[in-house]
Amino acid sequence: MNWRYFYIGSVVALSYVLFLSWNAEQEIKQEFAEASAIEQDQGEKILPLDETEQFIEIQNDKLVVQVSPTSGKIWQARLKEHTFLNNDDSLGVRLFGFDGETGFKFYLNSGFVSKNVSFEVVEVSPAEIELRSLDGNISKTISLNENDYELNINDRWVGVMPADVPSPYVAMYRTKGKPLDARDGFFENSSYTGVAFNTPEEPYASMRLRSIDERVEYFQRGGWVAFIQKYFMAAILTPPDRVQALIALPPSGGSDTYVMGAMTRETKASQVTSGIDHRIFLGPKVRSDLISRAPDLELTIDMGWFWFLAQPLMMLLSMINSLVDNWGVSIVLLTFLIKALLWPISAKGFSSMAKMRTAQPKLKEIQERYKDDRAKLGTEMMALYKKEGINPAGGCFPLLLQMPVFIAFFFCLRESVELRHESFFFWIQDLSSPDPLFILPAAFAGLMYLTQQLNPQPPGLDPTQAQIMKFMPVGIAVIFVIMPAGLVLYSVANSAISLVQQRALYKKYGASDFNPPSAGGEG
Repeated sequence: MNWRYFYIGSVVALSYVLFLSWNAEQEIKQEFAEASAIEQDQGEKILPLDETEQFIEIQNDKLVVQVSPTSGKIWQARLKEHTFLNNDDSLGVRLFGFDGETGFKFYLNSGFVSKNVSFEVVEVSPAEIELRSLDGNISKTISLNENDYELNINDRWVGVMPADVPSPYVAMYRTKGKPLDARDGFFENSSYTGVAFNTPEEPYASMRLRSIDERVEYFQRGGWVAFIQKYFMAAILTPPDRVQALIALPPSGGSDTYVMGAMTRETKASQVTSGIDHRIFLGPKVRSDLISRAPDLELTIDMGWFWFLAQPLMMLLSMINSLVDNWGVSIVLLTFLIKALLWPISAKGFSSMAKMRTAQPKLKEIQERYKDDRAKLGTEMMALYKKEGINPAGGCFPLLLQMPVFIAFFFCLRESVELRHESFFFWIQDLSSPDPLFILPAAFAGLMYLTQQLNPQPPGLDPTQAQIMKFMPVGIAVIFVIMPAGLVLYSVANSAISLVQQRALYKKYGASDFNPPSAGGEG
């Protein structure tokens, strides 16, 4: 019995048991966090420091919003269709909210600059609340569009107008900290979280909270300001005919709160008395939806360096899913389509490797014969390449051309909220989370190993490097353990199709029967 293999198997088994234990602990923590959130909803334990009353709740088919009836602040907003945990009983993810234990808060307010007022409730309906200031000067109406992710606020001056027309504003207030109800894990936290502006000069200007150390301000017509996190965002969308300042302010005066919002400029008394409307989007980052809401709003989805490839790939993926209604199957079908489109490039690479594979015995003979004469070795090898029609870089160049597509699809799958909590088959119940049983990473490692057996050994490869190459499938599989199942599924499908294509082409060139020298240099 080989005790080394027994030792390795024991380590792998122990690691698997420890991972399952850790994963179970993480689920318990998430359930505890959700239980805490329920208590906050009921107002039994935690309330903001400046609020002492129960909130008033309005809702539609997409959102549940809690409003303070005395300050008019929107203290909480939940998404009904996007739950915190992957089960039907879970609460929806919060975009606005607060945490009494950590002091985190993220809320929205609107009104008129330098006019801090207290309100009383005038009227409440399921999707709308109307407030009136105690002095009778200001009216505020907060409403939800039917079956939509937009919140509308109308601030109106109904009393005696002061000499200086007050400037209307709407702003989000947020402390540092990870987003509410964000899932744990490296991949979940690797996406961009921060503030973004849309301006005429720069359609997408972004910055993280910690980098805001002085006032950021853009004077313009239209545009938007948003706080972005993985999968979801809150955005203030301004009308194109309104002159305003889009701003981001660092904490000041002992506060720990950042401010992001829009303040209307060149305000007329007639505008204030007729009412200033504010549009706030609170929802998932679905590209087709964002495009219809405001110019350049889809740029809040981070598609990476090759966004010009990632965007059409996402469109194709959505089109395929509209037909098959399974995002996992859609990923596999799109992978087939990509491989078919790239086949001319892949074929050139595989044919070059096939020729290199058949020439391995001759290359080995030349290496042995001229191992002490580097110059002669190079000359003879180039002569053999020319005679056999081999391009030494032929196998690498096509792969390099395919890398932008892989990277684009990587970002496409990483940022797609459509895959969140979506199942594939059997044990894969969430394509945006890692494979709980490691089956897909193991399958990828097996496919990569089989592919290595087909690929010819590079001339002059150091034996140590050859041994390291043998363990590459295991190394990559370990990385894939923390990757979303949707991305690993694409990699498995891509590797499986490539293996079939490569074997077919090797058979065509008669390279299937060759057994190249082993990595250790033995014939």
